Amino acid sequence: MEYRWIETLDEFRPIAPEWDKALLASGNYNPFLLSDFIITWWQHYLEDYKVEVLTIFDDGRIVGGLPLYLRQGSAREGFARLFCYVGGPAANYTEPLYASRDIKVLPVLCQALTQKNDWDVLQLTDVPAHSPLTDESRAICNGRFSVALMQTHINWSINLSGGTDNYLVTISKKLKRDLRARRRSAVKHYGELALKQIGGRKEVEHYFDLYLQFSRSAFSSRNRKSSFEDRRLASFFKDFLILMDQRQRLDAHVLLAGENPLAISFGYRFGKGFHWALTAFDYTYRNVRPGYLLIEELIREMTRRGETYYNWYGHDRFYKAQWCNQQTPLYRLVLVRPTWKGLCYQAFQRAEKALRSNQAVLNLLRKAKRAYTRTPVRS
Repeated sequence: MEYRWIETLDEFRPIAPEWDKALLASGNYNPFLLSDFIITWWQHYLEDYKVEVLTIFDDGRIVGGLPLYLRQGSAREGFARLFCYVGGPAANYTEPLYASRDIKVLPVLCQALTQKNDWDVLQLTDVPAHSPLTDESRAICNGRFSVALMQTHINWSINLSGGTDNYLVTISKKLKRDLRARRRSAVKHYGELALKQIGGRKEVEHYFDLYLQFSRSAFSSRNRKSSFEDRRLASFFKDFLILMDQRQRLDAHVLLAGENPLAISFGYRFGKGFHWALTAFDYTYRNVRPGYLLIEELIREMTRRGETYYNWYGHDRFYKAQWCNQQTPLYRLVLVRPTWKGLCYQAFQRAEKALRSNQAVLNLLRKAKRAYTRTPVRS
């Protein structure tokens, strides 16, 4: 096998069809490895970040790869130069492309990284348990830099193989009572509930713009900032969702009460099951918990389709724990070069881990943060 670092869009575009062919052949339907995802993010962030796509060939065929970008780390990261997965927070999984389970990507990645001097740390924050990378990282021994794999959080999902009714028996009685009461209230005050499929460029654009309004308004009402205050992130997502719709890989819905849009969901239809990516609700209707009503409707819709897997990805434990009956680990893989910035990164990460394990200090910091946010700002 041989490898090549692809550093320009003009180099990547010609091999994009072959890249996607290798991904489809692998049986790992990861939407964050699609060339559409890589190219669209690259186009939007070209001016700020250097993108480098490791591409592995065997007899001229693409058999593996990893899309990365280089960013400057913060003070808490030792100001290290970090290789991160393309897409940043938009990528729910961060793993290499494996054309088959026989391909070994990590040894090639390590070899390729030893030839580069423009980085200090490589971190992949959301490696799914099923990725071959998890086994490879446990077995590899590389003296040139340290390799660490750690479970950091959980991938949440719902197993619907037993049908909706059998699944709903497993959720808490309190949640079921609340859902019934909120549904009655929504129908009484706003109209009958209906789940509408979103499709076509105009509808995707319209409902994504409405989604942005919902997200920004809901966060602002709680004195928080939506990620979509970042206009470039919003623009990237809109373009990517339009492409996914054109490729028939988008699964998007709006929950209506009469003619009132209560909540909007964008998911990916790539591989088996439903993969939930973005959701937001109109904060005006928060009294009827539109987000929860949307979840219930989506579960019923997936069952009607015969889908048995509803993937929620990771993070945001609270509300996912209320619904999900299946959990699998998500790992963080870190490779560190023995540069002074790399060593600073390691030291700061260890210090932060020790701090997080000290519950007394954490409680004190939370109290200080709450007191600060409640203090009025004087001009």
